[in-house]
Amino acid sequence: MCENLLIKDFRTLKVWQKANSLEQEIGELVKGFPSHEQYRLVDQIIRSSRSISANIAEGNTQLFIKRELFHANAALGSCGETRNHLLTAYQNNYISKEQFKILDEKFLELIKMLYGYIKSLKSNLDNESDAAEP
Repeated sequence: MCENLLIKDFRTLKVWQKANSLEQEIGELVKGFPSHEQYRLVDQIIRSSRSISANIAEGNTQLFIKRELFHANAALGSCGETRNHLLTAYQNNYISKEQFKILDEKFLELIKMLYGYIKSLKSNLDNESDAAEP
């Protein structure tokens, strides 16, 4: 391997930082859910929220932009899944309308950040393809 190899640190990405912050927020939120939801909704919402930052981290550590794009898209899907679980929590009165609204807006902001991240990756992929051509 090359001695000049740049090791990317996913923790420097604003999109990962936002995802990680929301993951922590969800972890605190579900502590107030009923115990009978522990292995149903709580487990699902914890898994989906953790999947967002985990996919960003896994993708950012990949050597190939196409793999990074794949994981960024998976993170996007996990955002949608988490928003759905939050709606379920609201509909079952586990969280207030205000809690739902605030968290939903934060997840929409994260989705927009992920769109920007994906757009940037696609641009890098296009530039990489252009550079490879004679």
